Amino acid sequence: MENPICGQAGSKSKPVSNAKNGSMVQDYQDMKRLGYDMKHMKTNSELQDEGLIPDPIQE
Repeated sequence: MENPICGQAGSKSKPVSNAKNGSMVQDYQDMKRLGYDMKHMKTNSELQDEGLIPDPIQE
């Protein structure tokens, strides 16, 4: 699947006064991008199977 929503180079940044501080996303495009990124992240189990340590370690 081609990823037409990756990266933010084509997106103009918003002024601080309009930004939704504390939110993971600012708009629908950000939400689609975040969903795509998260879908393609490896799980902790997959990382451990590859001999890597998941970060951050939760205690």
